[in-house]
Amino acid sequence: MKAPNFESERCQRIGQNLDAYLRGELPAEAQSQVRHHLETCEACKRELEVRTRLRKAVRLAVESQIAPDELRLSIQRRLRQMQPEQERVRFRQGLVAALVAGLCLLLGAVGIRQLLQVQQGRRLVEGVLALGVSDHIQCAIKGHNYPEVANPPDQLREKLGPQYSGLLAVVQQHLPGFEILEAHICSIPGSPRKYIHFITRGRGTILSVILTRREGEHLPGGGESNSGASAGVRLFEAHLQGMNAAGFESKGYWGFVVSDLNRDATLQIARELAPPLKSSLEAGEESPARLNLGADPSS
Repeated sequence: MKAPNFESERCQRIGQNLDAYLRGELPAEAQSQVRHHLETCEACKRELEVRTRLRKAVRLAVESQIAPDELRLSIQRRLRQMQPEQERVRFRQGLVAALVAGLCLLLGAVGIRQLLQVQQGRRLVEGVLALGVSDHIQCAIKGHNYPEVANPPDQLREKLGPQYSGLLAVVQQHLPGFEILEAHICSIPGSPRKYIHFITRGRGTILSVILTRREGEHLPGGGESNSGASAGVRLFEAHLQGMNAAGFESKGYWGFVVSDLNRDATLQIARELAPPLKSSLEAGEESPARLNLGADPSS
């Protein structure tokens, strides 16, 4: 007659209590017995390490999600159904399968939806900021539509016209360290859109401040491309065609700062310019004077 393997049976009982031991749910005496057994049994100690790593990985994966009651109850039923005599390997496989199914439900439904929302918001932001980047590249960089010596302010105000001439002082005041070389109303070949374009020079580069009327475009309410607010004005940013662009919106206009300066420098300039420009634009909307943006642009 073969003698029973008491050590194996003891390991089996310890294995059934390892998860409760990890959660600290065992009575004090049982907790002490498990701890003592782990000090002398390498197999059970390795099993404890496996379960500890598994619990940590699952916790990190779902720490920002709240599991539905149905999922939690389903996992609990699955664990209760496992018979004590099952091998520990099968127990781990069943536990992993249940948790993976739960993660698929959580991350599949919530994570994918959030990812799609972020991607959609980024595309909207890039589509709007591309308006300013395109004008900067076509007019200032490729077209080089500015003089080496800055045009006098009176000439710039005349080019801007009565509705936008007052913006010249706003840009000058809130763009220290830059010289305004040119200010005019321009367009991009093939597009009817008009741009109020300030071309400036400073910090070893050419920087554009660009305004254009909104034509039904809109920006998302949040997302990764939302770079916070400055005096209540939301700022958005993107890197497009080798340029960093920061933008804001007013009731009737988009505003852009575009340059090849780094992201932080471009955003800081936009933070200084956006609030006063937005206030000036919206004050101008209240005025009965209107500039005919359908006229031929001045260059």
